[in-house]
Amino acid sequence: MQRSFFIPIVSVLVTVFQVDLVVAQRQEVPLDPAGFVTKYDTEFEGVGPKVYVLPAPRTKEEMLTDTFAEILSFQDSIQQAMVYQRLIADFKSTNNEGLVKTIVNPLPQDELGWNTVIETNIQQENHGIAYGLLNEYANQSLSIEQINRAIALLESALQQANKQENTRDRGIIQSNLSSLLIYSKNFMEAGNYEEAYYQQAVKDKSIVEQAESLVKIAKIQAQDKDFNSAENTIIRKAIPLFNRSKHYEGKLLAWQELASIYQMQNKHTEAQWFLIQARDLAETKNFPNELAEIEYMLASSKIIQKNYSVAKKELDRANNLARKENNKLLQLAIVEKLGRINMIQRNIDDAAENLEHYWALRTELF
Repeated sequence: MQRSFFIPIVSVLVTVFQVDLVVAQRQEVPLDPAGFVTKYDTEFEGVGPKVYVLPAPRTKEEMLTDTFAEILSFQDSIQQAMVYQRLIADFKSTNNEGLVKTIVNPLPQDELGWNTVIETNIQQENHGIAYGLLNEYANQSLSIEQINRAIALLESALQQANKQENTRDRGIIQSNLSSLLIYSKNFMEAGNYEEAYYQQAVKDKSIVEQAESLVKIAKIQAQDKDFNSAENTIIRKAIPLFNRSKHYEGKLLAWQELASIYQMQNKHTEAQWFLIQARDLAETKNFPNELAEIEYMLASSKIIQKNYSVAKKELDRANNLARKENNKLLQLAIVEKLGRINMIQRNIDDAAENLEHYWALRTELF
């Protein structure tokens, strides 16, 4: 009986000691771990808890982490704007551009003015002037982001060019249409126009135009996920033509497009190999305007491979080059990636500086 009575007593004592220990431990935990409470009335007996224990304010690193997470989705807008910038830069003028600007001087600046002068030339059956004007109006519309209007104008220009039977200018208009339709993701129609342009270039025996058209055909193939055909179109068809014509800038752009196709497939080692070829060619033949984008593309692949130190060096070079050519869109894309690398490397002050530059550029551009 004594043994059975003693065991419950011991159990009770152990329980009491455990409770006292827990209470003591709780009392030892500081109520204000951050040290922000400077006054505390121990005699207060009002409604509410004895003290509100507030969490420490968020650190600079935590706030930056949240901000970089919030702006992540805006990367797509930046990339889209960069593609659009290239679209404007690559828009081709017709061969009669000089004549058109001499006859219609100055060119109209509003919709009514354009429509009036175009309609007048169509009625007078000045088909060459009409398609030249329509192409110029499409270019102006593109510059103010009226891409649907630009496409409609180019379709009208193509009708006028067909009446004039000017095959070279017709090809230029088809190429412009193809570019705008690729941007609008109308790949089937874009492919039809680009194929027509390519066939005309073959008839004209224009090696450079054939090669440039093949690069665009490869771009369309890649968008259709036919990556093998896209790669072969550039490597086996376009590049040899650029080599024959010694058109080095075209070859450089073809390497970039090929690298982009590999990046689409997450083949970043292959992409970097072709980008290095492009970079070497740009440096050898003195094409500084393309170097910034090449360095940016190289860094983008390095980031995905988590080679942050090398990526950072490439982004720094790209940033310096982009500043020289005043390419603010590319600068925006660069500083955003630099900020993310600095966050990963815990360079908080540098990341904050990148973010400040990011917001300044983004506010200016968007």
